[in-house]
Amino acid sequence: MRGKVFRKTVIFLVVAVFSLMSALALAADKPDKQQKQEKQWVVIKDKNDKCSVRAVTHGKTEKTIAGPFATKELAEAEKAKVCPKTDKPVKKKEMPPPAKK
Repeated sequence: MRGKVFRKTVIFLVVAVFSLMSALALAADKPDKQQKQEKQWVVIKDKNDKCSVRAVTHGKTEKTIAGPFATKELAEAEKAKVCPKTDKPVKKKEMPPPAKK
């Protein structure tokens, strides 16, 4: 008699825990309206005059020079137009002569 009650109690607890976990998992899967902000891509020029593509959720920033764009590819294409790369000569480091022993 005692074994049957124990078994039913354990089964009930397992089913209850499984039901609660399933409900929490489904609730966590649905994003809130506030959390559901799509990424936008902008082209930013930093203080060293280097352009980069960044993902933002709030639109333009003060350093934005182009955008916002819906995809990263569109932002990269605009970056190529707005900030063309210049061919700078590569500086070679001069090696000191080897020390004599």
